[in-house]
Amino acid sequence: MSTLPPARVTAPRRYTSATITIGVVVSAACFLMAGLAEVAGMETGSGDMTDLVAVLDGLLAMNPWAWASLGTFAVVLTPAIGLLVTAYEYATVSDRRTVLLAIAVVAILVLSAVVAVLR
Repeated sequence: MSTLPPARVTAPRRYTSATITIGVVVSAACFLMAGLAEVAGMETGSGDMTDLVAVLDGLLAMNPWAWASLGTFAVVLTPAIGLLVTAYEYATVSDRRTVLLAIAVVAILVLSAVVAVLR
C-alpha cells in the first residue's frame, strides 16, 4: 500500500502560450506598419478608435493612426483571449476553480471596457 498522494494532473499550456505569442506578434507588426507608414510619409490623419469602419478604411489607406489603433486593439484583446484559452485548457483537466477564476477575470475586463467606452 502506497502512502504517496496521487499525482496531480496539470493543464496543458500550449494553446495559451500560442495565443499570447500570436497577440504579441500581431500587435508588434501593427505598430511596425504604423511606424513605416509614418516614415513613408503617408497621410497621418486621425480618427476615433471606436469607429471601426473608419479604422478599416484607414488600414486600407495605410494611415498610421489606423495601424496603431489595430495594434492597440491587439494589445488589449490578447490577455482576454488568453484567459479564455486558459479556461478551456484547465477545463480539459477538470479544474473548475481555475476555469471559474479565468472567466471571472474576463468578465471584469469586459465590464471595465464597457464602462470606459460608455464614459
